[in-house]
Amino acid sequence: MFFSSLLFLLLISADQLSKYMIRVKGGFYICNPNIALGINLEPLIFWVIWIAIIIIIFFLLIRLRTAASVFLRFAYLIVLAGALSNVIDRLIFGCIIDFIDLRFWPIFNLADVFIVSGVIMLLITNLNIKSKK
Repeated sequence: MFFSSLLFLLLISADQLSKYMIRVKGGFYICNPNIALGINLEPLIFWVIWIAIIIIIFFLLIRLRTAASVFLRFAYLIVLAGALSNVIDRLIFGCIIDFIDLRFWPIFNLADVFIVSGVIMLLITNLNIKSKK
């Protein structure tokens, strides 16, 4: 539990520090008021969805604390860290700070990398479980 908590805080800190550095040092970034892929949601709908996702993942992490594999717990942990870090941006700035521009993909940040990586890991886990049945 200590390692998970430490990792969770380190992931959020890494994302927030990267966003802070890009803002302070004058690098390129955008203040993205939308969700993934530029989808615009009404604020109430946005907050209901995010709060529900965060609560569900938090309770899954608690429930899976001893029963699930480390891989599965890590996947949920990085999704939760990314989601909470982006929520911190929303609360502080009213938008999400995005600064990684690959030119062929929408601009994103480390928290987005955490979320996407975690979801991919969850999909892999789910596919492995189904293939074993």
